[in-house]
Amino acid sequence: MNIDSIKKIELEITSNCNAACPGCARTQNADILELNSFGLEDLRRMFPAQNYIQGKEFKFCGVLGDPIANKECYEMVEYIVANNGYVQISTNGGLLPSSWWSKLGTLSKETGLVDVNFCVDGHKETNHIYRVNTLFSVIEKNMTAYSQAQGQASWIYIVFDHNEHELQLAQQHAENLGFKFATRTGMRNSYHNWIAEIRKKDKTKEQVVITTTGNKEHSKKDLVQDLDKFISTYNRGMFMIPIVDKKQEILNSITCKLVHEGEIFIASNQTMWPCCFLWDSMFKNKESIIEKLSEYSEGWNSLRDHSIDEVLAHPWFDHILSESWNPAHAKHFIRCIRTCAYNKAYQNEINYVNK
Repeated sequence: MNIDSIKKIELEITSNCNAACPGCARTQNADILELNSFGLEDLRRMFPAQNYIQGKEFKFCGVLGDPIANKECYEMVEYIVANNGYVQISTNGGLLPSSWWSKLGTLSKETGLVDVNFCVDGHKETNHIYRVNTLFSVIEKNMTAYSQAQGQASWIYIVFDHNEHELQLAQQHAENLGFKFATRTGMRNSYHNWIAEIRKKDKTKEQVVITTTGNKEHSKKDLVQDLDKFISTYNRGMFMIPIVDKKQEILNSITCKLVHEGEIFIASNQTMWPCCFLWDSMFKNKESIIEKLSEYSEGWNSLRDHSIDEVLAHPWFDHILSESWNPAHAKHFIRCIRTCAYNKAYQNEINYVNK
């Protein structure tokens, strides 16, 4: 693969964020979090010519941060758009003055190449319960300014037990703003409950248990539980014929963001990965990923030291990654099966109401 075969690029332009969402990797691993960002000049170095950008989709999101926390976010969006790339920004919407959002909305209207996903999980009464530390009053001003500038946007709403009663209110609000509206269901929320620590005006803290139950759970939870059973059985060395057959079925069902969809992920420390999932594993050192990849030279996947084409030509990107989906491989990561088998059954479900 080379840059010409890449269709989508997810950029984690910062690991900084104003929120403390209880399900977020940065909240759960604050003791190992490093604050990193990269700016416009770094982006120019990574994508130095129009053919690196034109016709490609750039998603400003990431594992650890909110892109709006990067002081050069607008300039980076502007650079991509000037080279005929499409930009989608995922944000909690709670940062920067409304004048900044008005400017972004104008750029969206004038080019048709900028789209914002406002990830707001509730309305005035409940959004702060999961989006800890955010203020709905600020978010509302920013969304209104962006809307009045006629920017393209969607309101993406994770439905929890505590915010379900505000769903219709948020949907109507989105319609009034001229935004699309979608609900989002995450597999992690169907597997885990979260504990939110909400600061009160009297400087005390309240702990709230956040649950996702019933029809709000992910529709493919049973498939992922099936994958978990396979992983557990295989790891215990139970290689009966049904398990061997199951292994091949599962390997054939993997849909890889890089291999099958032409997507790459660039982390806030400027390392390149096939997807956000393996960067998340690297951040947490899940499955000893650091040790398994330690034979490669320092900076082997750094875009400070190499071009995108050079990293794509590295043996791990070129062929070892796809070979390692096999659980018998020395560099196998369970994450690849769990998040991408059964045609990405694990991954978020986004259902638009008024697309």
